[in-house]
Amino acid sequence: MSLSISAALAAVTGDALLSAAAVASACTLLAHLGGVALCQRDGSGGTCRFRLPGPRVELHFLLSGGARHLVLQAFSWALCFGAVLVAMPLLLARWRQAQTPHMELLSAAVAVAAYCALLFQVKGLLVFEPGEPVQLLARTFASGSSSLYWDVSRLPSRTARAYIVTGIGLLWVGLGGALLLATEFLTDTVSLSVYYALAAACVTVGAFTTHGLAGFLRHSEGSSSSKGGKGGGGSANGGWRFWQPFRGGTAFVLAQALGWALYSSVLVACLYLLVQAVAGVAYCVRCWAVAAGLVMFLSELLLAGSLLTFQAPAAVQAIKAAALDMAAPSQLARMGLRERLLNLLIISILYIPMHLFFAVGVLTFMVLPATTATALWLGGLFVYYSATAFGQPEHTGRREWPAFQAWMGAQLERFLPAWLGSCEVVLDGGKSAAEAFDPQQRYIFGFQHHGLYPLGAGYLPLLHSFKRLLPVRPVTLTASVCVTVPLLRDIVLWLGIRIVSRRTFEHTLQERKAVLICPGGQAEMCLTNRLHRHKEFSVYSRHKGFVRMALKHDAALVPVLALGEADSLRNLIEWPAMQRWCTKKLGFPIPFIIAGRWCLPLPAPTGLRFVIGQPLRAPKLAKEGEPTEEEVDAFHAQFYASLKDLWARHAPKFPGYEGVKLVVV
Repeated sequence: MSLSISAALAAVTGDALLSAAAVASACTLLAHLGGVALCQRDGSGGTCRFRLPGPRVELHFLLSGGARHLVLQAFSWALCFGAVLVAMPLLLARWRQAQTPHMELLSAAVAVAAYCALLFQVKGLLVFEPGEPVQLLARTFASGSSSLYWDVSRLPSRTARAYIVTGIGLLWVGLGGALLLATEFLTDTVSLSVYYALAAACVTVGAFTTHGLAGFLRHSEGSSSSKGGKGGGGSANGGWRFWQPFRGGTAFVLAQALGWALYSSVLVACLYLLVQAVAGVAYCVRCWAVAAGLVMFLSELLLAGSLLTFQAPAAVQAIKAAALDMAAPSQLARMGLRERLLNLLIISILYIPMHLFFAVGVLTFMVLPATTATALWLGGLFVYYSATAFGQPEHTGRREWPAFQAWMGAQLERFLPAWLGSCEVVLDGGKSAAEAFDPQQRYIFGFQHHGLYPLGAGYLPLLHSFKRLLPVRPVTLTASVCVTVPLLRDIVLWLGIRIVSRRTFEHTLQERKAVLICPGGQAEMCLTNRLHRHKEFSVYSRHKGFVRMALKHDAALVPVLALGEADSLRNLIEWPAMQRWCTKKLGFPIPFIIAGRWCLPLPAPTGLRFVIGQPLRAPKLAKEGEPTEEEVDAFHAQFYASLKDLWARHAPKFPGYEGVKLVVV
């Protein structure tokens, strides 16, 4: 009776595996046909209508996508055809109800091969790089293919494809882990040996996929289109190599070392289990399989995370050269322990209050029961916001603390040069140009670049060097999220910063006569990565509300250029399309994980220079207090022309900005 039940279960399992293999094989074919249809263009550059590609088009697609595409396609079709060849006699045996040795093992092999074929096919499409077909087969395309174009513009961006390939690497690791766990239900030596070998192969392919292909897509530049066999394919690797020992930055090297060490331990564990299976010994197999599976996933996550910290050799050398040119190391070295701790405290007050708040919140839920922690936080936050919201301090500045501002300004003037390498405030035209600023006149300072964390806009008016140059004291206006999170809210309000609403803007401009804003807003945060990747200082110029406000209240516009702040922090996860969508819908770019020095949310020593331009007087309006669209557009264009002029005179002289271009988006 038990034997018949085992045979029935084996038959059901075999049928399920063969069905899964059939589905995976069909998906492989559909993925290939979809890729050909997606990338193919006609001779005029338009999208071709979908039709089954002929042998010539298939061969052209296979040979025109680069070496990686060719190898992955070859693996995919070899595994797919191999799975079909093995599956045919198995299906015939099922139909005849005949017994076949190792039926269940062969069915599992077919399913794994079909699954792997699908993954290889998708990877091959993601790394498709249109280029010159293999020259030995050039005669094959001598006729009939001159109108073929291959264009990857409809594929996801290279960064998005890198994330997809990383996900595929995790799928490989998941398959390896599933094979390890499945060995608990196997008894024969052959099946155990095959499963252990396949698990080791899967984790190897997963690691190589994440490191090799995802790294190539994320940190290299590729071509977008090619005609027939005459395209300009290939890619500039941007400093990325598969084998690059001790290159890419300290964080990258450490994460890679740990990831590959854990990967090696997984291979050792698989080899140990394989030896045990061949010897007929099965001691604590489940413990070994679970441990190896966990380490397998951890190694994959480390390899994937390391790609977020990679720095091209040129960038690393530029950072080292800038660090050597600046006096920061020597200043820090001369500081005593007390001064160093005070320096760290000042920087932490500015950069990590939000992180500290959320860390305390998580710790509370880890230590206390969930119901107790929830009640504690709800009650505490209710009391906190009730007490701190009295008098609308984010609108009126009621919680402004002059003594704290004076202390913070003095400490920043002292410690920022030591931490950042340099910190200076420059007035375009020299000290004599300060005469253009009249304390009785209204001013709107436009701070560029917003960057990931524009703290410079908050503390610039506090610096003594700023106060010595200008007779005006602007009030910084910030996004409402900065006055929402406890602790950060307190620091922001103590510094006199207010929210950037229309009502607060007008009230502050009339009361204090000068405000400082970031015209690019949070949308400019999504452009910060261009500074690291493309050497472009991209500013967002769509917002015109501040220009309209200046015309309405007869306020002068003052461009402020912040050099060095935007590249002191970087977002570890760059997904421009998703971040732009989240900024548009939610007002904040997600995902958002910033890092600088030591891979912490602390600024790197890139140096800092604030360049303050000359005030642009508001022109006389045709109708007082009601600017027209033409008047707004003209004053808006004048502001950004002045910003470009500031950039041309000052940016090339700042270390690391010699080859950076200003791009007004």
